[in-house]
Amino acid sequence: MVAEGNKKMTANLELKWRDEMRTDIIKWIQSEKDILKLFPKTITYSQKVELNPAKWDEGKLKKALPKMFRPELKNLANRMSDAMKLAEKSKSPKEHNKLLTTIKKAIAETEKEIYEKCEELLDDLETGAGDAKAGLAMGKKAMAEVSKLDASKVFSAPLEIAMKTARTIHQAETKGKDIASAQDSAKKEIEDAIKLLGETGKTAQNVAKYLAANGKKLSVNPKGEVAAFGKKILDKKVLSPLQVLDKNIDKLDAVLTPYAKGLKDGKVDAHKAQLFESQFDKMKGLQKSADVAVAAMKDLQDAFKKVQKDLK
Repeated sequence: MVAEGNKKMTANLELKWRDEMRTDIIKWIQSEKDILKLFPKTITYSQKVELNPAKWDEGKLKKALPKMFRPELKNLANRMSDAMKLAEKSKSPKEHNKLLTTIKKAIAETEKEIYEKCEELLDDLETGAGDAKAGLAMGKKAMAEVSKLDASKVFSAPLEIAMKTARTIHQAETKGKDIASAQDSAKKEIEDAIKLLGETGKTAQNVAKYLAANGKKLSVNPKGEVAAFGKKILDKKVLSPLQVLDKNIDKLDAVLTPYAKGLKDGKVDAHKAQLFESQFDKMKGLQKSADVAVAAMKDLQDAFKKVQKDLK
């Protein structure tokens, strides 16, 4: 039921598909014409609503709505990162067509998620439930991922694989073994580390980003249950580990991804392998940040579920 005194207006959502993507992924998409044409110039959604004019107008809606879809765009960015890696292995026309189908599916699913979520958010705003539910809707998908997170796989697992492969290449030369064989093995094994980074590391990072970005907004929500949840996020013992984890995932990505590419291109000799091994070794301490942050996420997940239950 729409509240009395509300004003008719149009809510317009406009998103750029590249907003959460790394520069290298954007450049890759733009360099591949048949891939680029699969993407819409913008992702748009429009809906007629009746809202409190003291709180909302069309300009405020247009400015506020995009912030609510960072998780969906971040997920698309991760899927395009995987697609870019897949493209490196796609040599035949058949494999390339399979890649195009994968990308087309990712775009279509992302658009569907955005449209459905936007409709639900606007309906909630219109019925008066939006003050409490709009903020929570942003995190529903992110928080659902928390239970799947294995903290040990965020840093320790990919670093163990990376150090082992780099050490094997370095030792192959010093011990007079076949370095080409060591490089070939490393090229295959490092894919597991990249997969762990993409699936576990990036998922943990997405949740951390959502919580850190929305804690303040949730803490001033008129609904007491939501505000209490927001204040839990803003606690230094929670917020600081989330921010540290976010930065540390980027640190690992900045070394692991070039290492994997170097292996693929055959440019990691014994000397470079030794340098990479040293860099990875220095990152072993990052695992502690994942242990602390994921534990905080799981505590928040319990609080998040309680808020959702209280607002039903």
